[in-house]
Amino acid sequence: MEIDVKVLNKLDFPKVLSRLAEYCILPRAKELAIGLKPYVDLESVRLELQKTEEGKNLLRGNPLFSVRGSKEIRPYIERCLRGGVINGEELLEIRDTLRAGRKIKQLLMELREEFPGLWDIALPIEPQKDLEDEISRCISEDGKVADNASPELADFRRAINRLQNRIRESLEGTLRNSSYQKMLQDPIITQRSDRYVIPIKQEYRAAFPGIVHDQSASGATLFIEPMPVVHLGNELREVILKEQREVQRILQMLSAQIEMHADEIADLHEALAQLDLVVAKAHLSVSMNAGAPELVTGQQMKLVQARHPLISGGVVPLSLELGIDFDTLVITGPNTGGKTVALKVVGLMAAMNQSGLQIPAESDSRMGVFTQIFADIGDEQSVEQSLSTFSGHMKNIVEIINRSDERSLVLLDEVGAGTDPTEGAALAMGILAELHERGCRTVSTTHYGALKTFAYDTPRVKNASVEFDTETLRPTYRLLIGIPGKSNAFTIAGRLGLSERVLEKANTFVTEREMQVADLIENLGETHREIELEKQKAATGRQAVERQSKALEEKTIRLDEEFEILLSLAKDEASELIREAKREAEVIIEELKAALKKENKQQQDIEKARQGFRRISSKLDHGRQVKRSGSELSADQIMLGQTVYMTKIRQKGQVLKLPNTNGEVLVQAGIMKVMVPLAELKLAQEEKKVAPRYSRREMGIGVRKAEEIRSEIDLRGMLVEEGREVLDKYMDDAVLGGIGQIYVIHGKGTGAMRAGIQDFLKGHPHVQSFRLGEYGEGDSGVTVVELK
Repeated sequence: MEIDVKVLNKLDFPKVLSRLAEYCILPRAKELAIGLKPYVDLESVRLELQKTEEGKNLLRGNPLFSVRGSKEIRPYIERCLRGGVINGEELLEIRDTLRAGRKIKQLLMELREEFPGLWDIALPIEPQKDLEDEISRCISEDGKVADNASPELADFRRAINRLQNRIRESLEGTLRNSSYQKMLQDPIITQRSDRYVIPIKQEYRAAFPGIVHDQSASGATLFIEPMPVVHLGNELREVILKEQREVQRILQMLSAQIEMHADEIADLHEALAQLDLVVAKAHLSVSMNAGAPELVTGQQMKLVQARHPLISGGVVPLSLELGIDFDTLVITGPNTGGKTVALKVVGLMAAMNQSGLQIPAESDSRMGVFTQIFADIGDEQSVEQSLSTFSGHMKNIVEIINRSDERSLVLLDEVGAGTDPTEGAALAMGILAELHERGCRTVSTTHYGALKTFAYDTPRVKNASVEFDTETLRPTYRLLIGIPGKSNAFTIAGRLGLSERVLEKANTFVTEREMQVADLIENLGETHREIELEKQKAATGRQAVERQSKALEEKTIRLDEEFEILLSLAKDEASELIREAKREAEVIIEELKAALKKENKQQQDIEKARQGFRRISSKLDHGRQVKRSGSELSADQIMLGQTVYMTKIRQKGQVLKLPNTNGEVLVQAGIMKVMVPLAELKLAQEEKKVAPRYSRREMGIGVRKAEEIRSEIDLRGMLVEEGREVLDKYMDDAVLGGIGQIYVIHGKGTGAMRAGIQDFLKGHPHVQSFRLGEYGEGDSGVTVVELK
């Protein structure tokens, strides 16, 4: 079962897919993105959402991860399967794709426990290292067949060079010959029809022995191959033909190897396209500030602060529930108030979620899976089919009623419109009642007042409205659940200048019951606004209390850290005092032993003195281990993605893996990943910490630098000299901070910054060694430096 493409078009879903395709690299991935369709079973949706979340997590730890380097190689594989031959540049594209697939599978193999969904995609990739190496051996980087592709080719090319040199030597001798000086049009050697020739004046044709291969446009110059080099030229031509045949043989051989592994290469390319699509989904999620909703069984949804993904600027978020306390929602209100947008947001959120795309809504949103999504939105009139607006809508609604069931989501815009209001309202109530009895989840917009009463009188049917500001005569685009919309026609007409006399006459045509209903709706609206105001006040008060609580918690953390640093300083000072006391005591003891070595009592006193010193040292060491309550973390407090502070190396990082059996946590610090014992971790503060109340001299330069400096520096966008100066200062700070390895990000570009930086590092006194980044570290866009 599939969701109708026409429905997805009405919901603007293809526009979302076009944005997704913009983040894809491979043409195949773009095809998959454009053709993406929602799944209708819960397990498939769960797996797709899991892959998207894994893609976001992978990019957090490896921001440079992508399938770059892989190319569109499907046409080359098809040509090989038809017995064709591909050229050197195409072979290099196949090699680059094979290399990218092999490296990505190697990376995901190491991370398969963290990213099982991505590993399942990469599993079909079969590395073709031998084929990669063979292509690299036979094809040079400029796409030409290399000399060492075969011994025969090397021999032919050496023969060609030798013959060309002999021909040139002979021709240069002719040019230097005084007998021919006056015959030359120009003293140069050139080529015509792959033969070496000399330009000779027309009048000396008979006097110059040789074969004419070309003539100038004016006819004044003949391009003649001298007779002494004709036989050499013939021999050269024969060797060139042999060389070309050998090149063709090598290309055929490589094409045949690709044909032999065509299935494996095609599977590798498809896996790369699938990974490219997942990474594109992750990038789209970040750009839309989207997140994964809670996936639940049953056909229900709870949208919290949902936003239309295609509307930019200050979007008013939408919050609603469906399928929980009620199954049908009737939205009323003025035109241009946002009713149709609300319909599309509901449908888009369902379609995006079921396609594995995260939705632009808060994390406490919940989504079920619908087996069908139906939408009747827009004007369906058609001149060709003789359909009016009403007939066009009815044609769609008839199909919806025939196909819908309790697992369907139905979206109806202006149900019953386009005909007599009384009959249209009755027909709309009949349609909604039928869908409601079938168990469909239905959202409908309308202008009919009778549907407001229908929503009040029918169980599990709810009224809603888009808010309208009567002071500014503008909609606020806020959706109010439980409150039907008011017409506001008289208010708007009066503010636009319609006379009081006309308005009074109009009021006489409104029944008493209708006036009572309008007043009731207005009172409900006022009551709802008052409730909302009180809720906002309560929320503001709660936020203030939370801020105060957070400030107190941060103050406690700062005091704990100050206490530990001061305790460490006191420990160092006390240790120095103890060492000094021990040295003095040893001197005294040695003197006593020398003077009184025969006296047992004095020897016992000496030993007691030693034990006393040991007790003092033991107490001091015990005091060093005092911890403030609340500073240590337990395993159940650690969460994935949490920011923690590593007390030993004094740096912040993000949790990548929960504690293992040894109590160690995998933490990402910059682009480094380290295993850290749980005892050396604290919850990090997001705000900037207040400087401790002790002197700079006590704290020490190294401690300050270690707290402030990161293990990576980004020089992209700088000039080479500017980058050197910034890097020099940064390395001074890194050495003072005790950092042993740093990552210098200079980008790939033209390579000028990389060359300038590495030349600077060669003679730097702080540098022990350096190398280019490996795959997953940034490749040639990063230089990894080991400091002394």
